[in-house]
Amino acid sequence: MKKEIVFGIILICIFALTFANIFVLEKMALELSALVDESMRSAESGDWEKAEKKAEEAERLWDKADPYTHIFVRHSEIDTTTDALYDFLKSLYRRDAGGARGAHKALSAHISSIVSMEKITLGSIF
Repeated sequence: MKKEIVFGIILICIFALTFANIFVLEKMALELSALVDESMRSAESGDWEKAEKKAEEAERLWDKADPYTHIFVRHSEIDTTTDALYDFLKSLYRRDAGGARGAHKALSAHISSIVSMEKITLGSIF
């Protein structure tokens, strides 16, 4: 009976940590998306300096999350999101509105993809 109780406690801990991981990842993704979206809005209105500052702030947030993401997120997703973020920054530095729009869409898609992959669904359980 003690083994079953220990197993139950371990199972509860695993579920709790899974939900905590999803919460932390969603919070980070929302902050990152908000910064990137604000950056894009600034670029579209012609305020390139503000756009660059917000994108750089997003890059710092992403970089600060590195210890967490390298444990809980697939490395291929980290690499593609990082590449998309730097493509976005590159377009902003060049003042390329069309390139920035495309890079923004790619970056936003990668951020949403990371969150959606971590969500628990019936398909991910069975």
